[in-house]
Amino acid sequence: MNIEKPTIIVFGVTGTVGTEVLRLLSKRNCMVRGVLRTPTRKVPIVLDGDNSNISYVSADVRSKEQIRKVCLKADAIFMLTETSPLQITFETNIIEVGQELGIRRIVKLSAPRIPSNIYVEVSDWHRQIEKTLASSGIDHCFLQPHSFMQNWERNTFTIKYFGKIYGVMGNAERNYVDARDVAEVAVKYLLKESALKGVAVIISGPEAISHENMAKRISHVTNKKVVYENIDREEFLRKLTKQAKLPLWLARHIVELDILAVKSSEPKEDTIQAILHRKPRIMDAYLQESRQLFLVNKWRFF
Repeated sequence: MNIEKPTIIVFGVTGTVGTEVLRLLSKRNCMVRGVLRTPTRKVPIVLDGDNSNISYVSADVRSKEQIRKVCLKADAIFMLTETSPLQITFETNIIEVGQELGIRRIVKLSAPRIPSNIYVEVSDWHRQIEKTLASSGIDHCFLQPHSFMQNWERNTFTIKYFGKIYGVMGNAERNYVDARDVAEVAVKYLLKESALKGVAVIISGPEAISHENMAKRISHVTNKKVVYENIDREEFLRKLTKQAKLPLWLARHIVELDILAVKSSEPKEDTIQAILHRKPRIMDAYLQESRQLFLVNKWRFF
């Protein structure tokens, strides 16, 4: 993108990947606007004299008018909206506003490709959005990461209080990538000088890991026994909806991902090194950094 100092819009700025994209862009030669879903939302990076190229705007992505206001005079968009049944609507709105405003580039955080004979609802949403973006005429690319290491934070409750990991993955293995590595890949493509040409960027982490192996690793960093319990689909779905109180679509998605790992082998090596020319972050480092999340807080009164 041959613009001396581009203005980049970051959607999903309060999420794990979006916050890191914002932080990395704050150190580059660009102006960056982080989009908050509501004006009262807490900002991920407090503004001070060291990050004067950051600003925040708020927009409801259901409204094209509000999207249009926050994207005015921008050059590129990092597109990451809340995963939900409305995601197709949200991101289609952004793409259509991008066409109207002449936005030069969109980098979309998407989902990995899966075999055509396996259905994962959320992946299907992303494929539909990709088709819309591909036909928009906007220079773009799709980032297709495997599972985030940070997704293990969904399991903290059962690990903390029951020492259990539940799933339907059996002995299958899943590839994990650190969300911070994904953010660094996103920044590379947002600022890339040459055209992106609709490339699909597969982002995989350094190893594929089974749930049983994850239980052993979490046991090690927490000094507390954690085990994996493989259960049937109906029981897992019930635990996710009735006990964890997850919406049905998200519970189904978690079950579908376990089934996907069983039916389709995931990569055992990373693509990070080829993309970023450095070695990827590893799961054991993430677990060490995050170990307190898997432990019950112990309050001490004096």
